[in-house]
Amino acid sequence: SVVATQGVTYADLEAASAVLLVGFEPEDESPIVFLRLRKAMRKHGTRIVSVASHTSRGLAKLGGRVVATPPGGEAHTLDRLAEDADLALDAGGVILVGERLAATPGGLSAALRLARTTGARLAWVPRRAGERGALEAGCLPALLPGGRPLADPSARADLGAAWGVRDLPAQPGRDTDAMLAAAARGELAALVVAGVDPVDLPDEATALAALEATRFVVSLEVRASPVTERADVVLPVAPAVEKPGTFVDWEGRVRRFDTVLPQTGALPDLRVLAGIAEEMGTPLGFRTVEQARADMVELGAWDGPRASVPDLPAADPPAPEPGALLLDTWRQLIDDGRLQEGDPYLSATARRVVARLSPDTVSRLGLGELDQVILRTKTGALALPYEVANMAEQVVWAPQHSGGTPLSRVLGATAGSSVHVEAGPPMGQSGDTSAGEHWQHDTASDHIGDAGARGRVGTNARLGGPGATGAREEAR
Repeated sequence: SVVATQGVTYADLEAASAVLLVGFEPEDESPIVFLRLRKAMRKHGTRIVSVASHTSRGLAKLGGRVVATPPGGEAHTLDRLAEDADLALDAGGVILVGERLAATPGGLSAALRLARTTGARLAWVPRRAGERGALEAGCLPALLPGGRPLADPSARADLGAAWGVRDLPAQPGRDTDAMLAAAARGELAALVVAGVDPVDLPDEATALAALEATRFVVSLEVRASPVTERADVVLPVAPAVEKPGTFVDWEGRVRRFDTVLPQTGALPDLRVLAGIAEEMGTPLGFRTVEQARADMVELGAWDGPRASVPDLPAADPPAPEPGALLLDTWRQLIDDGRLQEGDPYLSATARRVVARLSPDTVSRLGLGELDQVILRTKTGALALPYEVANMAEQVVWAPQHSGGTPLSRVLGATAGSSVHVEAGPPMGQSGDTSAGEHWQHDTASDHIGDAGARGRVGTNARLGGPGATGAREEAR
C-alpha cells in the first residue's frame, strides 16, 4: 500500500523517543495502541504529540501535547513540524497515521515528507479490523494482491501467471464513491453490498439514492440496515464467531481465528461470494477459507517496485462560512455501530455525547454550566450539552455517530463542514430540548426527533412548540 507500515511494531512504540499522532485518536480508534503508548509514556518517557483540533481525553491520559489544528489543516501543520524543537522528531520517533488523514488533501503526502525529513518511521493504523487485510488482498482500485501495483506490467504478468489468466485489466477500478456515482447514473446493472451501512459513508443520502437507482441489488448481511429495504436479494451470512477467518493487524501480523459456534450452519460470506462468481461463469478458484489462505500464501508479497509515492502539496484548510465554525468529528469507541445494537450493557459503557468548544466560543455565546448548544446547518439541527476544551479557534467538535445522533444524517455535515453554533436552553427545562434532540428541515416544517428515537425523526411537532413533549415521549 502507499502508506505501508515501515516495519513498526508494538515493541517499537514502547521504545520510541516520540510518537506523533495524525488523524488518529488511539483511545477511540485503536485501544490496544493506546495502552502501549500509555505504557511507553509512563515507563520510558516517550513524548506523545497529536495533530488534532483539541486535547482529547485519551491524549490527556497519555500526558500528550496537542498541536491545535483545524480539520483540513493537517497537511500544513505537518509541513511545519520538521522544525518543531519541542517535538524533536528523529530516527527514534514514529508517526502514526489514522484513516481520517486520507480525507485531508495532501495529508498523506505531508506525512511521508515529514518521515523522510526527520528519519522517523511511518505506520498506518486503520480503525476497522479488516482494513489492513483488505489492502493485502488488493481491495484498492490501483492495487493487486500482495502489494502489486496495477500499473506495473510485470506485476500484472506475475499475478496473471499465478491465476492462469492471460491478461489482467491495466486500468484502475472504481472506488466506493465512483461505484455509487456510476450506479446513480444507471451505468451499473447490479451491486453486491456486503456489510456496508450507508450512514458510515461520507454522503448517506447519495449512497441510498444510488442503491435505489440500481436495477438489481444483492445484500450480504448479519444485521438489517437501510440496504435491506432496497435489496432485491438478501443473503444472510455468518458473523465472525460462526466462521473461520484471518485478520491482519496494523503491524502486518496475521491473526487466524476458528469457528466458535459451529452449530448454526450459517454460510460464510466467502462461500456466498464464491457461489455468485461461479453462477456468473467467473469462479474465484476457491470456496473455503483454507483455500483462500493457500492462494494468498502461494502469491506471496510483491518483491518488485512498489507503487509510486504521492507528493501532493498541502491544500489550504477550509474556512468556515461567515458566523459559523468548522466541525471536527470522529467515531468514539462505543457508538451506534450496527453490530452493537441490542446490547444495552455494552451501550451503557459509551461516553456521554457532548460538543466541545473553545473558551472564547463559550464566552461569546454566553453559555452557563447547564446550557446546551445547538449545532445548525441547512439540513437540520442538533442540541447537545457542551464541554470546554483547548480547541483550535473557529472549531467545534462532536462525535460522529453516538447517542442516536448521526451527524452526517442530521446535519449533512462531516469534518471540515461549516456549522452554525448558538446557545440553547438549559438542560432539563420543561418544554425545552433534551440532550441529543435533533430536528431536520423540510419544506413543510421543522421535524423534531430524539436521540433515543433511532431514526424516527419526523414527529410533526415543532421545536419547543405545542406537542413537542408528547412527541418525544412517543418517539421513545
